[in-house]
This record gives sequence, structure tokens and C-alpha cells, in this order.
Amino acid sequence: MSEEGQQPAAEQSPAPRPEPESDTGTPPEPASGESAPAPARPAWSYFLTPAAVLLGAAAIIAAVVLTDRGGEPDSADSLAPALESLSATAGSLSSTARSLAEAADALAAGTQASLTAPGTPATLRDAVTGYAALLGLDVGLFDQCLQQAAPYEAISAQLQIGVALGISATPTFFINNKLVAGAQPASVFAEVIAAELAGSPTSIDEYSPAIRQLAERDPPSFVIHAERPDLTGAFIEGNPDAAVVIVEFSDFQCPFCQRWYYDTLPEVRSLVGDDVALAFAHFPLTQIHPNAAGAHVAAECAGAQDRFWEMHDLLFEQQEEWADLPAIG
Repeated sequence: MSEEGQQPAAEQSPAPRPEPESDTGTPPEPASGESAPAPARPAWSYFLTPAAVLLGAAAIIAAVVLTDRGGEPDSADSLAPALESLSATAGSLSSTARSLAEAADALAAGTQASLTAPGTPATLRDAVTGYAALLGLDVGLFDQCLQQAAPYEAISAQLQIGVALGISATPTFFINNKLVAGAQPASVFAEVIAAELAGSPTSIDEYSPAIRQLAERDPPSFVIHAERPDLTGAFIEGNPDAAVVIVEFSDFQCPFCQRWYYDTLPEVRSLVGDDVALAFAHFPLTQIHPNAAGAHVAAECAGAQDRFWEMHDLLFEQQEEWADLPAIG
């Protein structure tokens, strides 16, 4: 268990048997005290409030229930598990939505980009703006993007997709319709990718003992789903129509996600081409990673200038630099 204690969502450890953490508690109330008046929040940012995200999650559950019943109203007994699931994720979704809205406030505060020397940013905004400059982005356009609705809405939408899929920890992957939880070694990804290229197995018995062992864990670290996840809005490296698409639900501030980036992603990337593609889905765990929301917004804004993957790499490589910075000065 992490030193932060149990959380509604957790980082997936690359150890032989990662243990996802969970909790049903609510976020603590902010400390009392006076502070300077906050800048006015754009109207669109209220779509990222906890209530808005929870309503979206409730709509997903309702759609699933009605689809399973052919559109007929379900009984209270059969609705109960769905409602319990929604309740269990409420704390995590509320915290993430709140952090996204706070990130919108923080990154929108002021219009001047503060370019500090590499290695010496004073704030998270300084850091990501500096990274934008290092990547050759139009810093003025990048700064404008940080204050617009689109990146926040994209992150919120992908978060809800992950929650609807039952994801509660990072990193979590889908290789087509095969879920792989945790920072598993490259050999696991190589086997599943090869199996997908050979015909996409429908039974766990068609895999090696190593994969079957992952499937037998509680909770399982390998699951065959009925369908692939929705990739709407996701950035894709490689051929979007590839036979195999690896979707990474990740958190830029997660240390296990960073470890997977260094230890496994290089080998996975060597397979990317016409037949294999890599996609990224936002899943910031803001209750334990307060700067994650801002980092994910920066990646979205880099993507608006066709530099998402370059910013993706830089955020993981510089994680120790920006992770503990204040959001703004």
C-alpha cells in the first residue's frame, strides 16, 4: 500500500502481484483560512464539476442497464449493483472533476507565459510552458489552449470511458479487447500482441501459463472483454486502422506509469507500424497526484500542435521536476 493510504484509484505496481488500492471515503475538506480572491472561472469549466461528471457516469450505467434489458425499465434489485458501483466511484470522480476545474482556474490565471531556464521552473505552469518551448511549439497558442475548454473536456470524457470499463488503477492497458492491468513486462505485451495478430483468442486457455496466472489473480490482471474500448479523442501513434491497438490508461504523475514508460514502452514501440498502434487515454488520479490534471492538460495542448507524443515523453522523463511544484506562482 502506498504511503498516502488507501485511495479510490491506485497506481498499478509492476511487482509480480500488484495490489490495487481502494477506498470509499470522501476527500477531506480544505483547510480554513483567508486567501486572495480566485480568478473568475470560465463558464465552461463548471461542466467539470463533480456533479456533472457523476451525472455522466450515471448515464453510462443507465444506458448499459437499459441495453441489457432491451430498453425496458429494470427492477430495483438488478439496478442495485450498478448504483453501488456508481457510489463506489463517486469519491474518485468527484476529486478528479474538482481537480480538473481547479487546474482550469490555475492554468488560466495570468496570460503571460513564464519561460524559465530548463531545470529551474518555479511552478507547474512554468514547467509545462518551458517544455512547450523546448519542443518548438508556438508558446502563445499553447498558453491560449491552457485557458480553453477543449483539453479539460477531453480529459473528463476519457476518464468517464475508463470508469465505465471498470478501470480503477494506473497503468491499465487494453490490447484490442484484452485488458492488462499493471506495469507488466514486455514479454506479456509481446505474447498478447502476437496472439491478436494470429486471430484474437476468445478463451484464456489459449494463452501461456504466465498469462493465465495473471487472469487468476484477485482482482484479475488479465481479462477478455467483449469489445475494444472507445478511442474517441485519443491520440494514436502508428496506423489508426492497425489490426492491434494498445490503449494505455495512464497518469503522467504515476511513478509506476513512468517505470513502464522506461522499462516496457521502448520494446512495445518497436512493434508500432502498419499492424500495431499505440493510443493514450487520460486517467489522472488526482486524489494522490495533485499536479496530474495540469500535466494532462499540457499534453492535450501539445497535441493541438501535433506534438502530443513528444510532450507525453517529456512529462514522464521530467516527472521528478514538475510533480511537486505549485500550480501557479
